[in-house]
Amino acid sequence: MSSNDVFAALDALDTGYRALADLPLHQLRPTDLRALTVRLEELDKAVVALQRRMIRRLVSGPPPAELGGGSWAQVLSRRLRISVGEAQRRIVEAGGPPEVLSA
Repeated sequence: MSSNDVFAALDALDTGYRALADLPLHQLRPTDLRALTVRLEELDKAVVALQRRMIRRLVSGPPPAELGGGSWAQVLSRRLRISVGEAQRRIVEAGGPPEVLSA
């Protein structure tokens, strides 16, 4: 597997999301809307699980200084444009190494 494979899959996901977002959802019946809500919830959980795996792998790798940060929370905060506290929460949820969790 190469990074090209990963980004191609992500591009396909982006395309699918845009196609879904552009559909006239107001024309769906309530039962269809409920089913769509359930499917989107399942996808949301899958995305969160994938993000946790990636964060766990990231913080288990080279030190954050190699990516321009003093801590992983600082690196993620800058790259994802979230607060340091939110970044730290995500690291904890991802089950990062203990030394990262206490930083």
